[in-house]
Amino acid sequence: MGAGGRFRGFAAAVVLALAVTGCSGGGGNAGDGDGDGGASGGDDGDAVVLPRLHAVRGERPGVFDEDGRQVVLRGVNLNGLAEYARANPDLDPTIPVTDETWDQIRDEGFNAVRLLVSWSRLEPDQGEIDDAYVDEVRSQVRAAGERGIYTVIDVHQDAWGPFVATPPGVTCPPGTEPANGWDGAPEWATPEAGPDLDSCRPADGEAKPGSDLVLQAWDRFYGDADGIQTSLVDVWEHLATELADEPSIAGYDLLNEPGHGPGANGPVGGILSEFPALGDYYGRAVAAIRRGEQAAGIEPRPIYFEHSVAGNPPPPDFSDDSGLVFAPHIYGGSIVQFLTVDQNWDVMLSLAEGWGTSIWVGEYGWWDDPADRPEIVERVRQFATREDGGGPAGRLGYVPVGSAWWQWNNGCGDPHQITDAGLAAPGEIRQYRVTSCVDGVAEDAGVVPAWREVLTRPTVRFAPGWITELTADGDLALAAEDATPGAELQLWVPGDDEPTVGGDGVAEVESVPQGTGWTVTATVCAAAYAVTTAPDAPPAEPSCP
Repeated sequence: MGAGGRFRGFAAAVVLALAVTGCSGGGGNAGDGDGDGGASGGDDGDAVVLPRLHAVRGERPGVFDEDGRQVVLRGVNLNGLAEYARANPDLDPTIPVTDETWDQIRDEGFNAVRLLVSWSRLEPDQGEIDDAYVDEVRSQVRAAGERGIYTVIDVHQDAWGPFVATPPGVTCPPGTEPANGWDGAPEWATPEAGPDLDSCRPADGEAKPGSDLVLQAWDRFYGDADGIQTSLVDVWEHLATELADEPSIAGYDLLNEPGHGPGANGPVGGILSEFPALGDYYGRAVAAIRRGEQAAGIEPRPIYFEHSVAGNPPPPDFSDDSGLVFAPHIYGGSIVQFLTVDQNWDVMLSLAEGWGTSIWVGEYGWWDDPADRPEIVERVRQFATREDGGGPAGRLGYVPVGSAWWQWNNGCGDPHQITDAGLAAPGEIRQYRVTSCVDGVAEDAGVVPAWREVLTRPTVRFAPGWITELTADGDLALAAEDATPGAELQLWVPGDDEPTVGGDGVAEVESVPQGTGWTVTATVCAAAYAVTTAPDAPPAEPSCP
């Protein structure tokens, strides 16, 4: 998988810099409230049955379906099932997930959601899984799958958990301020603040890496104090078993933006070095998931992993599992102003090559009003170009797996917005959709049109063979090789008018309206084929020869 030196030097330094600035940030900046008032409803039709997915490492890494077709998962993060602390008890941190939510996501053309779930709700008491919450997760996974949407189950955390807030009445030492609670670990896994354990965060600081309490919580986790890590590993095995019957699960994201403390369980040799303890946790979690799948009698699903929030990667040999996918958060040109989009992508590609994995970008996003900052629209377009393969020559350029925007919508009381006790909600919160928070009541104000234009651009959903070209700046152009003749190609193409689809080596093109665009299918007639939606495209054959 490559020598450890791949992770050092400039690349590791850049990863550190970008991550420590703070990922998963929803800036919550106010704006004008533009949007379309909601996506089109569309016709539900028959429930979709999605093929199961698996991941591959090596020279052609990626995610593939049961027939070996390459799969691109493009979507959003969704936090409606997560448990967040309430710094203002009058404001809801999340917006409930309903059938309408899934209808809207489908109608935008997305085929994937990174679904946030909380350890604090999965295991509120140590060793006791809340099966009612697992059933809630299953129900939403099923609702998504019936609409053709895959889910990546993300055990999410920020700054350890909901129970790290500075207790009322505590006077913080000079240079620090009271911390707010966040999301993630249950109360029983969280150290108790007291005279010998400060819960205050650095003044005007980010929640991550956080207070001494948060740092100690991470040290205890990696040291498996009181079996804390073992409990989360057991939760993963339980989830893999209980959710085995849901074919639309695209895999498991092991832990969002993991932190660490200053103790012996942190990275060896300093903050720029590899993080063996993180690799140990990942290895245990991967093995637990595989045990659960084996017990349920299903094939291994993709498993997604990240470097630490401070940029420390697990060692290159942390797992020999063949189904791993690197899932970094790419915020260059967004939260990370001193890095460009291209620089951020270059660093993540170098890391993925060290593990021999593909990339699925678990988070990226911008939250200002694009009408006020047109330059961020260009940055989103540059991200899209890199995701579609417009990058430097090399092993991969990039296409393989896809990405998830942070995030679909946001509650008025989310800790990214309410960072201090009692704060009022901002007037608006911009994610993919805009939430109006007048008087603290969350009202949907529609999609941000600039984000729709880029994020719902034409793309592949299922591609027989191996994609060698994908561009989607206006018209789609796709080329692939090593396909199995007779296999079905599936695309997404936005727009009101039925797309013109042509190319070489494809036939039997059919376009079906779906929300704001079209689902396009075609039969592949040859091992090498090409497809385009350009008006002057050579017409596809009525049937394969």
